Amino acid sequence: MSLKQDFINYVESNFEKNPMPENLNEYWEKFKGGADKGEKPLFTENGKLILTFLQQHLETNTWKAKDIAEGMFISSRTVSGSIRKLVNDGFVEKVGQDPVIYSITEQGKNIKID
Repeated sequence: MSLKQDFINYVESNFEKNPMPENLNEYWEKFKGGADKGEKPLFTENGKLILTFLQQHLETNTWKAKDIAEGMFISSRTVSGSIRKLVNDGFVEKVGQDPVIYSITEQGKNIKID
């Protein structure tokens, strides 16, 4: 059993003595739901930063990883690694190969990032 599942079991065993306040039930159910499913977040932390950057610079249609990196003051290697998931999930697309050029998609423009 995982530590997370042990924690869930422990907390639930204490609900009899001290019931969960109603306003926390939805959060608790979501927390429990991810216990064994291995759910991954929609965005990595760097993915959120990159997508936010692209959303804030819609006047530029295409980007090289190097240009994104310079605009965000991070390494182009960080951008290249993180943008791959954004491409796979349809928020960014590759529009060129040599050099690799990226463009934010409509889905990427319209998604709300927490």
